[in-house]
Amino acid sequence: MLSEMIKEHSKIHTRNISLTTYPQSDSRVLVQGELKDRRYIPVFDVTGKPKAPGTIHHMSLFLLIDPNPLTIIQAEARMITVPMEECQATLDRVAQLQGVEIKSGFSNQIRQIMGGNRGCTHLCTLVVAMGQEIVHGWLTQKRSKKSPIPASLDQVKEKGFLIDSCRIWKKDGPKMKEMLQAIETNGKTH
Repeated sequence: MLSEMIKEHSKIHTRNISLTTYPQSDSRVLVQGELKDRRYIPVFDVTGKPKAPGTIHHMSLFLLIDPNPLTIIQAEARMITVPMEECQATLDRVAQLQGVEIKSGFSNQIRQIMGGNRGCTHLCTLVVAMGQEIVHGWLTQKRSKKSPIPASLDQVKEKGFLIDSCRIWKKDGPKMKEMLQAIETNGKTH
């Protein structure tokens, strides 16, 4: 079993991504993402220069999200630790996140803005990972207050995030059946 194999070895590298959502108003949320890469052994870079163990990348990103539609309205980032000072120049791409809507194709749009040689692959990875946290954090805030059962599927604002997002939420899956049953039952009681 693979899980048993790691018991015999020490770590050589870790990447930790932490994502947190905070309420900002009744409908807006602020999402924080943090990425940390740590090397546990000494290595040699492509020029043969030795590199000591330690934190390689540590960056933090804040995104203010408006719900109508779910959109990044403000973005700020900091690169706390980077392997080269020149990495800081890629922060210029963060401003281009403003106005990006969180919907199908979000990851591809982020890669177009800051992926490849346009920006920093690590910052791009962090923003892409934040996409799902934006949705889950916003839904958590929205659902913290009980709301009426919609009269139809058309009134389910978040259906674009849910339908076919996984096997459980596929069009004929158990959560869709449960939601459609609740809508139907609600229609009979009114």
